[in-house]
Amino acid sequence: MREKSKHNYILLLLIGITILAAISVFLYSNGESGEGSDELIVRIVLIPKGLDSANAFWSDVIEGAQMAASEKNVELTVLGPSSETETRRQNSMIEEAIEMRPDAIVLAPSNYTETLPYARKVEEAGIKLVILDSVMEEEAGCCLVATDNLKAGYQMGSYMKPYLNEESAIGIIGHVQGVSTAVEREQGIRDALGEYERQISDIRFCDSNYDKAYERTREMLTENPDINVIFGLNEYSAAGAARAVRDMGLSGEVKMVGFDSSLEEIQFLESGVFDAIVVQRPLNMGYLGVSMAYQAARSIEVPKIVESGSVLITRETIYTEENQKLLFPFRETDEE
Repeated sequence: MREKSKHNYILLLLIGITILAAISVFLYSNGESGEGSDELIVRIVLIPKGLDSANAFWSDVIEGAQMAASEKNVELTVLGPSSETETRRQNSMIEEAIEMRPDAIVLAPSNYTETLPYARKVEEAGIKLVILDSVMEEEAGCCLVATDNLKAGYQMGSYMKPYLNEESAIGIIGHVQGVSTAVEREQGIRDALGEYERQISDIRFCDSNYDKAYERTREMLTENPDINVIFGLNEYSAAGAARAVRDMGLSGEVKMVGFDSSLEEIQFLESGVFDAIVVQRPLNMGYLGVSMAYQAARSIEVPKIVESGSVLITRETIYTEENQKLLFPFRETDEE
C-alpha cells in the first residue's frame, strides 16, 4: 500500500513539474513577442521623401530605420511617394498614416511650406512626430534628426576654395528649388567661398532627377563654357552632373564636389570625375529617427535636434579604414 502511495506521489510531482515548465515557456514566449509584457509594441510610420529604389540615400535611411525597429519593440510601416517632388502624394500619405493611428510618425518633409499643414494635422491628432532630413518654414515635431546642411555645404566650399582664383567660374546643380536642404547647402557653400562667392555664375535645379541633372549640366556648360567648378547638392544632382562632365570630355578640367555616396558617385570619385564628395550618414539618420520616435511614444524626453553627421571624402582619403566603413557599412572585412 505504501509502495503504491509513493508511486502516486511521484507521478503527481512529475505532472506538476511538467505543468509549471509549460507555463514558464508560455510566459517567456509571450514576453519575447511583446504580448502580455509590460513593454507594449510601438507602432511607427516612416514617410521618406521618396521610395526610389535607385536612390542609395533613401534606401539606406529605410534600412537604418528597419535596424532600429528590429532592435526595439517596434512595428514599422513605410509609406512614401515614388519621387521627392510628389509633395501632394506625400501629403495624402501623411493623412493615410494619421488614419492608421500609430504611436509616432517619422516624416521627411518634401516641401518647405506645403508639408507644414499636414505635419500640424499629425500633432493635432495626438501622434508623436519626428522630423527627418529637412525642416519646414515653422518648427514642428518633438525632434529633428538631420544632417547639419549648412555645415555640409561649408565643407564643400572650404574644400574647393584653395583651388579658386579670379578666373574661376562656378556652377551649382541643385535638387529641388526651395527645399531646406538645397537652400542650406547652397548657403554653406557661399559662406565658405567668401570673396569667391560672387563668381557663382549659374544655378540650376533638376527636381531630384538624374536625367534632368544631366541635361541641366550640359546646358550650363554649353551656355557658360568658362565654368570650371561645379557643386552637386544631392545624389541626383551630383551624379547627373558628373555623367554630363564625363560625357563632354571635361573630367579633370571641371573640378567637381558631389554630395552623398551612391556606388556610382564613389566610382566617379575613384576615376577622378569628382574631386571630393560630402557623405551623409543615412543609416544613422534612419536609425536615430525611429529611435527618437520610439522614445517619444513611450513618453521619454528626446532632444530637439539630433545631428546625424557628414564627412568630406577625397580621392586621397577614400581608402582609409574609417571612410571605407562609412562608404561600405555592410561589407565584410578579412578581419574577424
